[in-house]
Amino acid sequence: MEKYGGLHLVFEISSLKAIVRMKILYVMMLLPVISVVYAQETDIRWLNKNALSLTNYQKELKKDLTGVTVLMLGEASHGTKEFYLEKNKIIQYLISHDGYTQIGFEYLDTDFAKINNFIHGESEDLALAMKNLRAYRTWEFFELFQWLKAYNLKKPKNKVSVFGFHKEGFYDPFTRDQLMTEEVIKVKDATKAKVILWAHNIHTAKNKTMPEISVMGDYLKEAYGKQFFNIAFDTHEGSVQTMNWDEEKGYTFAIKVLPEVGKDSFTSLFNQISSKNFYVCFKEGNPFVSQTKKITNIMVNWKAPFALPTNIGKDFDALIFIKRTSASSVIVD
Repeated sequence: MEKYGGLHLVFEISSLKAIVRMKILYVMMLLPVISVVYAQETDIRWLNKNALSLTNYQKELKKDLTGVTVLMLGEASHGTKEFYLEKNKIIQYLISHDGYTQIGFEYLDTDFAKINNFIHGESEDLALAMKNLRAYRTWEFFELFQWLKAYNLKKPKNKVSVFGFHKEGFYDPFTRDQLMTEEVIKVKDATKAKVILWAHNIHTAKNKTMPEISVMGDYLKEAYGKQFFNIAFDTHEGSVQTMNWDEEKGYTFAIKVLPEVGKDSFTSLFNQISSKNFYVCFKEGNPFVSQTKKITNIMVNWKAPFALPTNIGKDFDALIFIKRTSASSVIVD
């Protein structure tokens, strides 16, 4: 009996060791999941603490822009109404309260020269001046240009000007951003003014994670250091206005439903915080400084990829997130 009893004890000990090993293995398998969940909860807590509702953030934005002379406003698409309207509000606020007087756009200089003539009272037909603006020929832009003209009439000694920093011939993707940056620097040097720039997120990023090559944000950071500040725009759902070229019809427009970016993305994370529409500044010590995930990316001609990776805490100084967006309102003849 003692013999069999000893064998029974050995068997129990072996079984116990096997169970312990299985539990250790199970815990080790769970650790990465627990770590990811904990990290996400940390990110959400940080966002809930630091994000400001779009109804009351502009004074804080002005504080964040202390010492800044070049502000670049991105957008996840060139056809989103809410991006346009929010950027209009920012431009109007900073012109009125922070001395910005030069507004540059990712578009042909010759076409924006016509817009500049309008806002300076040198022409009266805004619809005609906007004739060739394509994706920017929208009612949201129309309202902005009308506001700028009205402002210049009220403030004749501190007039605002607009300009396009794209030129004919700037079509090589490897040199375009450097050339556009040089146009911005020329305007800044000539006017000594505080400048706001309007472009796609891809051109706005401060490093190569999203665009894969150096772009305007990278070059402007090198030129102006802490005097340069950039803001990305992102959205979770809705629709967008797109534009394509047709040999018979010319440029045609179509409204598309935004594709889902995916759960393991910044876009999905931003969608989980308490404020649906918010501004957040990625101050020093933000938890995103070493994270790379995707955010919404819609090209004007509607082609994949519909999301691009970004190291959001390094690529951008701040972000504006609007949960649900809609297509811009194109002006039709």
